[in-house]
Amino acid sequence: MRQFAVQLWRDQRGAIPALSTLFLYTILVLGMTVGIVTLRDQIVQEYGDLAVALDSLNQSWTATINGQTRGYTDVPSLTPPADEPGVEPAGLSVQVAPVPEGTPFP
Repeated sequence: MRQFAVQLWRDQRGAIPALSTLFLYTILVLGMTVGIVTLRDQIVQEYGDLAVALDSLNQSWTATINGQTRGYTDVPSLTPPADEPGVEPAGLSVQVAPVPEGTPFP
């Protein structure tokens, strides 16, 4: 029985070295971090595009009652940015400006 236990202890078949496992997990965590940051940026981009689209809906109307014409002309307040790569829509930004040290938060 002791000889069988020693044989099992020395058996290296199928063993994964700890360094290889650590290396694999490091690559997975780095990949997930990049993926999550990209996902966050794209979600913010889509919400900005949605805000511009909803603001661009034309809500103008006119009505003529007893010969008098009344109405409302809707003007969008948000404007989509020029076709520049990396520009957030409608002034939305995922970047946070640095705050001087010692400044209280609002």
